[in-house]
Amino acid sequence: MIKKFRIAEDVDVVMMECIVDEMRDLLQKLVSGEVLNENNYVLSDLMDFCISLIDGQRGEIGVKSGSWCVAPSAKGMPSDARVYLVFFPTYIAIAILTRVLLDYPEIPEELPEYGDVLRRGFKFATYRRLRGHGIGAETEMIEVLEILSSRGVMKYLSLNPDFCPELLQILKKIKEELSDALGRGVTSGSWGEDYVRAFEFVKDC
Repeated sequence: MIKKFRIAEDVDVVMMECIVDEMRDLLQKLVSGEVLNENNYVLSDLMDFCISLIDGQRGEIGVKSGSWCVAPSAKGMPSDARVYLVFFPTYIAIAILTRVLLDYPEIPEELPEYGDVLRRGFKFATYRRLRGHGIGAETEMIEVLEILSSRGVMKYLSLNPDFCPELLQILKKIKEELSDALGRGVTSGSWGEDYVRAFEFVKDC
């Protein structure tokens, strides 16, 4: 299981996808409670990973500050690649940090910059309004909603609306759009996107 966030040294798609998948695996195990039940992953490992996220948050030219882009540079990166290699690892990172904040508060208490880093990550997450790319934009949006809802982000924003009002407003707008569609009997998108499932993720916003 991943113990340190890293940025690929070269434009190696397989390596970059591997990093995102490893982050996703850690997040899933955090939610299921498996992380600290494994002999090779203890609380200090989780803290070290959070520290690596703090240290690895991007801020250089070519991508706005606050992401966890896994590519060496986002300069010239196509839009579809940005969704998967810049935005998705950012959604996963803020979900991990939020889950740790809620479930293991002793970790952020030891890291003074934790809140500022998380806030910048939340802000970066607003830049595509949680949408994906092209014909898969809504499908990818629903995937993002699932990441954020079951991993504590929406709960945290509901309890702390001033932490990132921009992200909360986007979530409320998506909820409004889905509610309107369902009210008109529209339960799926043009490409089969499941609006009923999507609404479940945002209903408590």
